[in-house]
Amino acid sequence: MNRLTRLRTALSGPQDPRQRLLALSTVVNTIGMGIFLSTGTIFLIRSAGLSPTDAGIGLTVGSLFGFGAGVLIGDQADRRGSREVVIGSMLLEAAASVSLLFVHSLWPLLAVAAAAAIGRSGTGSARGAMIGALAEEGKGAQLRTYLRAVTNVGLAIGTIGAAIVLAVDTRPAYIGMILTDTVTFLIAAGILARLPHVPPTRSAAAKDSSSPEKERRWVALRDTTYLALTAASSVASLQYFVLVTGLPVWIVLHTEAPRWIAAVVLFFEASIVAATQVPATRSIDGPRSAARLLALSGPLFLVSWILIALASGPAAWLAIALLLAGVVVHSLAEVWQAGGAFELSFALARPEAHGQYQGVFGLGYGLTEAVAPIVVIGMCVNSGRTGWIVLGVVVTVAGFVCALVERVWARAQPVADAVPTKA
Repeated sequence: MNRLTRLRTALSGPQDPRQRLLALSTVVNTIGMGIFLSTGTIFLIRSAGLSPTDAGIGLTVGSLFGFGAGVLIGDQADRRGSREVVIGSMLLEAAASVSLLFVHSLWPLLAVAAAAAIGRSGTGSARGAMIGALAEEGKGAQLRTYLRAVTNVGLAIGTIGAAIVLAVDTRPAYIGMILTDTVTFLIAAGILARLPHVPPTRSAAAKDSSSPEKERRWVALRDTTYLALTAASSVASLQYFVLVTGLPVWIVLHTEAPRWIAAVVLFFEASIVAATQVPATRSIDGPRSAARLLALSGPLFLVSWILIALASGPAAWLAIALLLAGVVVHSLAEVWQAGGAFELSFALARPEAHGQYQGVFGLGYGLTEAVAPIVVIGMCVNSGRTGWIVLGVVVTVAGFVCALVERVWARAQPVADAVPTKA
């Protein structure tokens, strides 16, 4: 099979109808995510009547309740079947979403944000278990790459919807946004309901506390190599928050570019990632190739952020050119980093415990998400050009550490006995 044929196969998506349903559910789910990520906080301030401080505290503190929930829910997906657990988590997210319509003060927001965080963590880890169970042998990387691509398609579509809501800026428009977000969860869950039951990959723990199965239940939390990958990958994932959190503020406060460019570059980046995720990562066929791309993404981030940093000072047209060039380079780096980390998060996990392992991996990302605003604003906005470069170096080193962890893991794997040849 030549390269063109392989590329067409990858772009056409999975042939397994179960995998197609999973992909369709994923893209619908992320449409709602794209809408809420862009407008959720503004809804709370402009429509629900909360102060910016209360909105920030409510979303941040509430999200902490989801910290660690992914590990517990992912373990249940491994032991009871991922289909029902994903559907249940999505329904919890739908209930939390529609409940936002009744939030007008801090304490109700804390409760709703906590429920949403638990549902979001559960959906992520249980979906990871489902991906591990549905992936065909030898084609896991292809399925995961395709799902990453459709995720960005959903986010891009959601971003367009969010832009319309923000342009209208009325209470009915925000209510429509919340209801749309709720419906996407319900539709995504309904699509997965068409799947047959996905058998559990781990048997229920024995009630006897002396059972070996009982002792080995939390295998992901005992896997030091995987924990090292999670830590390094979490640092590398700071890149996700640079464009979302740091770049808009950088553009407005430190460049001559018009403010509307901040929205344009985010849509531009999401569109590039969606279009290039599959072809740019088709070389991933296992953990070693995934680690290679992840390591190469770091220097690209550094180049991208230097270009963005240089946009401070020049005239508007040159600033726009530098910003767009930086975003293009960042998009390719993100594709490599995301594809590599996604593959390693599965390849280095024990196949019978994907849900639990994905919960642990999501735990690291959740911690990064919590500290990212402070780190990114502090480095990219308050520290000026130097901060962009320093953060680029940190992310580059983290990518190389991920590759090093993969090598350590590979050396620890048992080598198959060689088949003796006839003399």
